[in-house]
Amino acid sequence: MSSEWQDRWEERYASVGRLWSGEPNEHLTDLAAGWRPGHSLDLGCGEGDDVLWLASRGWRAMGVDVSPTAVARLRSRSAERGLTGVEGAVVDLAAEPLPAGPFELVTSFFVHGGPSEGSILLEDVLVQAAARVVARGRLLTAVHCVNPPWHRHHSRSFRPEVLAADVLARLPEGAWEVETCAERWRDVTGPDGEAGRRSDGVVCWRRLS
Repeated sequence: MSSEWQDRWEERYASVGRLWSGEPNEHLTDLAAGWRPGHSLDLGCGEGDDVLWLASRGWRAMGVDVSPTAVARLRSRSAERGLTGVEGAVVDLAAEPLPAGPFELVTSFFVHGGPSEGSILLEDVLVQAAARVVARGRLLTAVHCVNPPWHRHHSRSFRPEVLAADVLARLPEGAWEVETCAERWRDVTGPDGEAGRRSDGVVCWRRLS
């Protein structure tokens, strides 16, 4: 039986021809452009923009999402571009185990969780993901930190330093380090044309052993 969280996201994707921009996440492209390709997993991949960017740079890239429509779009876009080594799977991060891996990189961009029934707890998902990362591999997330004044939905927001410390405390002692922990501000425009600012928290943990 699907949860309220699953139904909500499937409805959002199925109601439009494309939900997101079609461009990869800037936090991924800024950090990962120079990383050696390996096997990657994107949690809450949506229509697969980040998965496809990684695949285009030589990664064996897998994406999972709770929405069958989103995963179908990832697969279709991968085939249209002739990309190899791309996988997509429907996975409920709140209730099902992650793919076994192992992975050189696991990413999670703006997968926050919220108050609805069946929603995820991000810290739990990140700890589960870390167990699938190889030595010298990375776990990378970006989250909303400070939202603009018109923001009304009820997903969680995070301080990057708090999230970095909370997850690190639950990982094997001495096996991980925080490689990146930053708050990144940007100017944004609201739905009625009003100007505002928002910030994202970006955290990358690296496995040492």
